[in-house]
Amino acid sequence: GRTELIDSLVLVSEIIERNDVRNIKIVDKILKRGLPEGLAEESYKTIWIVIDHATLEKQEQYLPLVYKMATAGYIGLDEYAILYDRVAMGKNSPQRYGSQLVQFGTVDAQKLYVWPIEDGAKVDSLRNTVGMSPFSDYLKDIEEATGITPIYDSSLTIEELNKMRGKE
Repeated sequence: GRTELIDSLVLVSEIIERNDVRNIKIVDKILKRGLPEGLAEESYKTIWIVIDHATLEKQEQYLPLVYKMATAGYIGLDEYAILYDRVAMGKNSPQRYGSQLVQFGTVDAQKLYVWPIEDGAKVDSLRNTVGMSPFSDYLKDIEEATGITPIYDSSLTIEELNKMRGKE
């Protein structure tokens, strides 16, 4: 029943976490002497995915290298932007590109809020510079994917949002 499902999800989550820890150790070794040249495109994408799934400390450590990978064309600039926003959110700072949302609430009443953005007036032009779709299109895509209407309130502070989600 429900308890077995929850136990299974917890187990899957633990397996994913263990794999993420193992994967970042491998990436640490690969990047010890800097970014290797001449890897296959999939390899650079994999390095980004591993960093994206790593701890905030590792994400922050590798953010400049991910920027270098993006500007060299090894990965998309949008992938750098996603990691940039994720690190900002992890540090309880406003995001730049509007890629991060937080979901909370009860099973029956889930809420999906856009993490506060540095400059909402500039978000579309910033998203455009890294090849991301317009912010309003992104929010429509999120709603289609989740069935939950994302809430973007430009006046909402990080402190207020954290209070709402019980993360004071």
